[in-house]
Amino acid sequence: MKEVQIPVTSYEEFQIEAAKNPNLLNETPWIIDGFIKNWPRYNDWRQISWLKERFGDIEGFARAPQFITNKNDNIYGVETNFSDYVDYIRNPDQVREIYNGDWLYGSCDKFLKQDMPLYCGSLKLLNRADDDIFNELHPVVPPPLENWNAALPYYYQLFNHFWLLVSLPKALTPLHQDNNGTIALIAQLKGKKRAILYHPNDEQYFFNPDVGFMDPVNPNEADFPNWEKAQPWTGDLCEGQMLIIGANWGHHVETLETSISVSLDFVNQSNIEAYATAPQWPEVFGKRIKARPAMVTSKMPDLVTEAEIEAMDPVSLGRLVISAILKSAIAQNPDSEATKIRRILLGHLNKLIPEMAKA
Repeated sequence: MKEVQIPVTSYEEFQIEAAKNPNLLNETPWIIDGFIKNWPRYNDWRQISWLKERFGDIEGFARAPQFITNKNDNIYGVETNFSDYVDYIRNPDQVREIYNGDWLYGSCDKFLKQDMPLYCGSLKLLNRADDDIFNELHPVVPPPLENWNAALPYYYQLFNHFWLLVSLPKALTPLHQDNNGTIALIAQLKGKKRAILYHPNDEQYFFNPDVGFMDPVNPNEADFPNWEKAQPWTGDLCEGQMLIIGANWGHHVETLETSISVSLDFVNQSNIEAYATAPQWPEVFGKRIKARPAMVTSKMPDLVTEAEIEAMDPVSLGRLVISAILKSAIAQNPDSEATKIRRILLGHLNKLIPEMAKA
């Protein structure tokens, strides 16, 4: 199917469109020009030396590609800290010296035979919605879009929803759909990237449950016989621009020029139901509770017993406990703005937990 260009618009024009249609992200991705240049510390976040000094000690992983989404693909990767990764970005030909003996996936010899650099996108920079980072990149979500993350219990503790992405040309984030039904944004502070996106309605064409996601650049027709029925949306993301992608859109992003980007997953009115019904976050939470049941039984002795915790599947357990936490938070602050959001989340969860709706 013929590709569609992702619309590129000024922030002023985007405001008008978003005000007219609160669900526009479910219909169309957008590249917004100029908005991020007003961030208070925009110029600092564009400087790799400043980023290295601030975040150099944070540990993560550097992989080629960033992760894999097709079982037939290969991955090469190392454990790293951000300081060493910046050294690699500046001197990629010294990869063997920088990461001697640190390879978790593949080997340096095999890595050097393929034509893709290491990509570090796993740094855990924050754990709370009130972290000072958000004051430096404010507002991180362009109004009139709303960001409800702060009202969602354990949102940043359960998943990494904020990323610093520094990458060399040909670094790749392969085609995938984000967990938890979130909306994604990528703010391009330096360099250029190319995005290929697919609407969720085309999932049957670009995703094979037995294999994973296709490569939009080189589709395997044996695994994806109807790949041409998927409508690709394409666009180049340049300095000072932000790409916003609606919930469950497939996205594939390649670095064209050495880049610095930040990315955020967020929730608002348009995707709160998708977030509430997603299985990933309650599964993670449920597994944590199963590993430490006292964290619930000591604080909520009437909610669930240790025997019930052991018997429940993680997804149901996670939803049950989050529902109880939401009810408690709502009772403590019944008139707050966060409570309005929590009531909506609780309403969607109660549809999945009928016994909780009766409580």
